[in-house]
Amino acid sequence: MTFRWPLSVQRKNFGRNLGLRPSVAYTPADEQEILHILDRHRGQRIRAVGRLHSWSEAVLGDDVLLDLRRLKDVQLQPDGDQFVATVGAGCQIKRLLKELNRDDATLHSLGLITKQTIAGAISTGTHGSGRHSMSHYVVGVRLARYDATSGQAIIEELSAGEPLQAARCSLGSLGIILSVKIRCRAQYNVQEHFTESGRLSDVLDAEASFPLQQFYLIPWRWSYFCQHRREDDRPRSRLARLYRLYSLGVIDYGLHLQIIFMERVVRNRRFIRLNFRRIISAFLIRNWKVTDRSSSMLVMKHEAFRHIEIELFVPRNQLVDALEFTQEVIKVAGGMESTLSADNQRRIEGLGMQEDLAGLHDQYCHHYPICVRRVLPDDTLISMTSGAEQDCYALSFITYARPARRAGFSLFASFMARSMSRLFHARPHWGKVCPLEANELTSLYPKFDAFRTVCGTLDPQGVFQNDWTTSLLEADRPAGDMP
Repeated sequence: MTFRWPLSVQRKNFGRNLGLRPSVAYTPADEQEILHILDRHRGQRIRAVGRLHSWSEAVLGDDVLLDLRRLKDVQLQPDGDQFVATVGAGCQIKRLLKELNRDDATLHSLGLITKQTIAGAISTGTHGSGRHSMSHYVVGVRLARYDATSGQAIIEELSAGEPLQAARCSLGSLGIILSVKIRCRAQYNVQEHFTESGRLSDVLDAEASFPLQQFYLIPWRWSYFCQHRREDDRPRSRLARLYRLYSLGVIDYGLHLQIIFMERVVRNRRFIRLNFRRIISAFLIRNWKVTDRSSSMLVMKHEAFRHIEIELFVPRNQLVDALEFTQEVIKVAGGMESTLSADNQRRIEGLGMQEDLAGLHDQYCHHYPICVRRVLPDDTLISMTSGAEQDCYALSFITYARPARRAGFSLFASFMARSMSRLFHARPHWGKVCPLEANELTSLYPKFDAFRTVCGTLDPQGVFQNDWTTSLLEADRPAGDMP
């Protein structure tokens, strides 16, 4: 057993909005060592951490902390015409993809980054675009917890029913995840190209031809940049390597460095708006159709520069109104408008949030494209698209402001989460900024009571909770909560 960092030093998450200073921290090498640690610290709170690429309080732990990075083995087995991979909890997605590719396999769903561990990714509902979240494809979870009768640390396999549905997105609340079994598929190619459109209807119509697409609402220009994507049976394009260099150098680094320069150095709202209206579009090569391996095409270097993010999931039938509302609120926050349209103003008055809107006026200039990704309903209890009767769309709001200059974004994020959850049934991503109170969050999930029951059965003493997850499990549903 080894300590991973000096206990007198606070370790911060990727966004530098949260800090961890546990009383003791371990990096166990195997399952038996984890059981020994659990028995040694019986009665104390115990949490596991991944790579801390999360902005929500789900990552916090102030007592016993386990860093599972040494549990990273990958075993792949055939399963009909597909595969099932058994993956150590601390295995990073990038390592998993590399191991799968040796057998010409890959994951069904990929998020934008690959630095996360598999346990961290499923515990918060990590997703891509055009498919279910990664959690949906989990068929088994191996868990360390305490036996309710003997009090001894034991290992249990969750492979069916509500325990599995809970483990697919658990917020780390059931026990210590040791390994994950996840359905995989044969490696495949994806074709991609960019277009720009002024109409959301055109973007959504394109889904029929490009089901894996994601798109961006460009602030201050108010058009849509669409990243059209679909599976492609053709071989890798001859210019695929050049396209990867373009994506890395121009999009992942060049575009982001320019946005960061405008936000952190220039800090002039007029130039930020002008940048989006006139300059940002020059970074995109339109209609360059390239086919490449899915595990290369579907990811970005989104972790290259420090940022903080809130992501809100809205049902498809609410998307048009939600994006119109988003555009109006950004204008008010940026000082370009003093109020919303008549319809949206009435909505805000109906919520009693007039003062909140007035307090947001001229407090925050949004400086990053709003990424929109379609996510299919999940077979889970509390992932963001669980229990949905239609596809959902994840709207990402990101700031590259330095930690000391995030007050305006915090106001904006809080207003968007509280208003959109009530107006458009929006659910905040569990792994990103979650400004809602515990009862507001849990009321968005019809099966949260079932999740509580599973947590109470597997962890009756609440030893695998932190203060935030405890508040969720103890929250009362408000009268008139959402179905």
